[in-house]
Amino acid sequence: MQFALIGTISYLFGRLFTDALLIFGIVGFVSAASVVDQQHRKLLRRLTFFAAPLYGRELARAHVIAPAAAALSVPLGYLSGAALQGRALPAPFAVALVLAALVAATVSLSSAFRDGYRAALYVGLAGLAALGLGLPFELRLAAAAQTSAVLAAIEGFFALRAFGETLARYDPLPER
Repeated sequence: MQFALIGTISYLFGRLFTDALLIFGIVGFVSAASVVDQQHRKLLRRLTFFAAPLYGRELARAHVIAPAAAALSVPLGYLSGAALQGRALPAPFAVALVLAALVAATVSLSSAFRDGYRAALYVGLAGLAALGLGLPFELRLAAAAQTSAVLAAIEGFFALRAFGETLARYDPLPER
């Protein structure tokens, strides 16, 4: 459903999105927002593994798979919509857009254990992380794709580490 919705929006308004930073920003913020839905937040908060302080990193890797797969619908929907309009994007740009969605999803996962403005800060940080991956394309660097891939690896590594530390610190009290 999400894939069809983003593809339709991209098809209708795709001609307006010509700026690389705008495309990366939209994909980053929408990917981050798709991760912090209420169902996923409730599922993660019900996490009662007693080994979470010891195995936070392993749990982080396991819990990032489903939100990352869901976040892929955003760039793939946009790329499909652009292709349907006859303005397919270059492959390096498309790969960087997919990496931006994955990084934004990973960064925004830590917001599941926070409320209010702290959760919103993680969504904003996720969007900024995606914007950072679009910066080499906006600056028209010769090695824009490689620079973006290296930045994605660095950002993704630290986002996954931060989520693992969040899981390790999270100690849910059993509800009575």
